[in-house]
Amino acid sequence: MAIVFDNEIKDRIRMAVSIVDLVGSYLELRRQGRSFVARCPFHDDRHPSLQINPERQTWKCFVCDIGGDIFSFVMQKEGVEFPEALRMLADRAGIVLEQRPGRRNESGGDKRGLYQAMEWATAQFHQCFQEHADAEPARRYIEERGIHSESIARFRLGFAPDSWTWLVDQGITASMPADVLDAVGLLARSERGTRYDRFRGRVMFPINDPQGRPIAVGGRILPGSTSEAAKYINCSETRLYQKNQTLYGLDQARDRIGKTRQAVVMEGYTDVIMAFQNGIENAIACCGTALGENHIRILKRYCDTVVLVLDGDEAGQRRTSEILELFLTAQMDLRILTLPDALDPCDFLLRFGGPRLQELIDNAVDALEHKVQTVCRGFDPLLDTHRATTALEDILHSMARVSSSSLLSKESSRLRQDQILVRLSRQFGIEQSEIRLRLDSIRRTETQRMSYRSSNSKPSVANGSPESSENQEQVTIRYRYQDLQPIEAELFEILTLSPELASMAIERYPSEGLESQTAKNIFQLYVNLEMAAHALDFSSILSATEDPSLKSVLVSIEQHAANKAAKAILTAEERLHSLCERWGNQDDAAYRKTQIRTLEQETLDSHSELELLQMVFNQARIRQGIVPAEE
Repeated sequence: MAIVFDNEIKDRIRMAVSIVDLVGSYLELRRQGRSFVARCPFHDDRHPSLQINPERQTWKCFVCDIGGDIFSFVMQKEGVEFPEALRMLADRAGIVLEQRPGRRNESGGDKRGLYQAMEWATAQFHQCFQEHADAEPARRYIEERGIHSESIARFRLGFAPDSWTWLVDQGITASMPADVLDAVGLLARSERGTRYDRFRGRVMFPINDPQGRPIAVGGRILPGSTSEAAKYINCSETRLYQKNQTLYGLDQARDRIGKTRQAVVMEGYTDVIMAFQNGIENAIACCGTALGENHIRILKRYCDTVVLVLDGDEAGQRRTSEILELFLTAQMDLRILTLPDALDPCDFLLRFGGPRLQELIDNAVDALEHKVQTVCRGFDPLLDTHRATTALEDILHSMARVSSSSLLSKESSRLRQDQILVRLSRQFGIEQSEIRLRLDSIRRTETQRMSYRSSNSKPSVANGSPESSENQEQVTIRYRYQDLQPIEAELFEILTLSPELASMAIERYPSEGLESQTAKNIFQLYVNLEMAAHALDFSSILSATEDPSLKSVLVSIEQHAANKAAKAILTAEERLHSLCERWGNQDDAAYRKTQIRTLEQETLDSHSELELLQMVFNQARIRQGIVPAEE
């Protein structure tokens, strides 16, 4: 269930945090008249194009065509949703948000305590790596891997001694409760219930959230160890850490990813560290799991293209079907790079260097082409028809496993599928219509099979139950200023500069006649605040929405309003009256057109026709104020 924050707390935070100070903590600002400018962090900005208005508490980049307030800036910069942005800004302002009942004592403490525990633990591991005599083999291993001291410090590499209670003992000395260390996944329990260190004799890799806060660790056993434990292990999942929603190195890479609009996803922690060391600073890695839809959803906040770098070994090649299915559902450009000679990225970089890997990244093929190349390896699909048919069936079955609703729910998805079918037709020499028929047939079979399994494996879920609603895909709407009709834009421009007229507009303006969804949602903001007896000024409206794209539209409206203000001949109230009159005329015209179509389409007797014409005439006179409605 989404958390709803009232407008009062939003206003308190908005007034407590200066947007100049906020943006200035990320970027170098330069005063320009009464405003400030900076290089936009959301594209490769050579000249300052980000404008900050301290009076309105807004920001706007005309190149990216995005803007908003303090909340949307943090959302864009940190890649977080509104609740997290609000909490971050509340912390910055020293405003305490009310704790929800029962949350403080869950899982060993509140979240702030869990973050502090992870920060403390990673510092202990890092200090141990640098100073402890037992860490000498770990330091030697890292040096042999070619990782420099600057990278060790940047990624805060650590070491966990080969002891069952080293971290537990450190915690006792530092008054760090074992309950909290257990809650962040650093400890395990024996059959007798005693706690012991989960990580022993391992090189430690801190895993941070996008804001740079440690939320977990990964540990690699040292080469030559006699232990039969797994080569890599991570913290167990906790309130801070879910592996399918975490990307290693994202805190370091997000700025570069945002500017290049591309993320390079590798398979290991050392791969990412070596990539940074060789100048590839948009590299990240998954944490103990394959790249999935949740990862893609996070990356969409920062980029348009993902390049997945696969090790050249057999395990890397086996993922082709999963990757194609992800490509079909991701709605973003997913590209694949398979490294030669069964090398992983770290070894490739040590042997060939960063420029060579960057060249391969730049020439990576998309996931569909990768799948075709994989299934057609060793033969020509235009010549060997039997093997080509088998290969095409493989691809179509991968496509069919993707939910038909996710493919067909949007026009862009249908276009994407059509483009894929065109490419398959060209590569396999088969008519597009035949491929489409075969895909539809496979998809129907898959749907029937899944329906049968579902009906025989578990009871059906009643409509409207939590389970059925949680499984429904949430549709994200992106609002744009260009969506507004001219009459809609003018209405909001008037209300932005003259909020005292908002109540009148709510009463007089026919909101049901608004055409664009963007206009309807903005108007609803005014209605909601009016009903709550809240101020209707521009800043309050801006705070009332949590959607960053709608905030951007509001900032664009405010700027257009300010540009027109000096040229306006009529007062704001006169403009609003004129606007309502124009709307009434439009409504009359539409009404008359409807009635004329009715007259043309239906055969009426003369009495009914005269009666209808009289009604149209009277309605027009009433709307124009010629006669009172009582007549």
